[in-house]
Amino acid sequence: MIGSVGRRGLGALALALLGLSACARPRPPERIVLIVIDTLRRDALGSYGGKIGTPALDALAASGVAVPGMTSAFHQTTASMASLFTGRTPSLETGDAAQPLPWTGETWCGLARFGAPGAPCIPASLPTLAQSLHDAGYWTIGIISNELMHAPSGFGRGFDDLVEVGGLPEPGTPPWRARSWKRVHPAATSAIDRRLGDHFFLYVHYMDVHDYGERGDHYEDGVREADAAVGALLDHLKERGLYEGSVIVVTGDHGEHLGEKHPPFPNRALELHYGNPSYEELLAVPLLVSPRSALSGEPPHTTQELHAWLLRLAGAQPDPPRGAEPAADELYVSELAYRTYRRDGWKSAFDRSQDRVLLFDLAHDPNEQQDLSATRPDVVEAHRRRVDELTRELAASGARRAAISAEERARLEALGYLEPSEALKQP
Repeated sequence: MIGSVGRRGLGALALALLGLSACARPRPPERIVLIVIDTLRRDALGSYGGKIGTPALDALAASGVAVPGMTSAFHQTTASMASLFTGRTPSLETGDAAQPLPWTGETWCGLARFGAPGAPCIPASLPTLAQSLHDAGYWTIGIISNELMHAPSGFGRGFDDLVEVGGLPEPGTPPWRARSWKRVHPAATSAIDRRLGDHFFLYVHYMDVHDYGERGDHYEDGVREADAAVGALLDHLKERGLYEGSVIVVTGDHGEHLGEKHPPFPNRALELHYGNPSYEELLAVPLLVSPRSALSGEPPHTTQELHAWLLRLAGAQPDPPRGAEPAADELYVSELAYRTYRRDGWKSAFDRSQDRVLLFDLAHDPNEQQDLSATRPDVVEAHRRRVDELTRELAASGARRAAISAEERARLEALGYLEPSEALKQP
């Protein structure tokens, strides 16, 4: 038996170990800077083998980590960013696989299941990333240049200093000009310079890659513009003595089709980021984290994991899951025309309007060229059962607005998703 002295000795040892553990726990950084580059594919950056010149982003990766395998939650901004801001999986499900929710400003965050009909795109019941970081003691600054994220969407909730760049342009003014990085940059630097302290969270969203087509440029030109934007922002932080002590995180909200061809469209070169289904070039995004010491343990590989990682980095606890969520090793993309699912290297896409399914073995066919649905019915059936389950678990209840509003239409037109008086494309 252990005597009283022995027990006291063990207790002292345990307290000492607990003290060491507390000391070993990293302190939250003074600053967290989250940069989102709209429509940025992972393979566009030199740190991932890309051929486009991206010196600022490549230097950032060299000072930190270019995380492999980062996957966006959705092929479109509002849903992917809502997932980053809340940690939830976007869903357009109603419980009936053939009848997804209508695509409106009420539903296009994919979070309608958390709010009553008529609620904002991010319902008030869900705490946002900015709210949580504000509660953790950070002064929160948001520079939002994607019109679909402007008020009253709910994306601005929790920011102490919020600037919405762009918006609906004056007639005759190209929309892209109002939201270019040359407008975003002074908004960001002004907000940094009027901060109330040096302990802050800064979120900046750049649209220059997204707008390459609107400007008449090539995709590569948009990537170079975004790289210049990041370089200018980091230079400003360095000039103000705010770079050291900051953790810099750069990612994309989703990728882009650049002429790839896939089944069931073998003769059609796909463009833009409409998804349906979401092939990997739409979902594979970069994740750069600097300095390297900010990453410990397994890095985040999904939008939802990135949300939780950012909170833990700040010393905050992620909001516990409410309702069903896909498992950590699953990806579910609830799209208007398809239900896309990925697990264990297999990826399936179930057409909502007919009994057609695509199946790809990503380990041996990463470019998704060979549909194996006819030869692997066992995988198809397993995926179908799980997808049907998720369709029920992620469903929103209650009636939703069936048409977009005039203001939503104008925002979609400004972003190139709609031509004037044209029926809504599937973004």
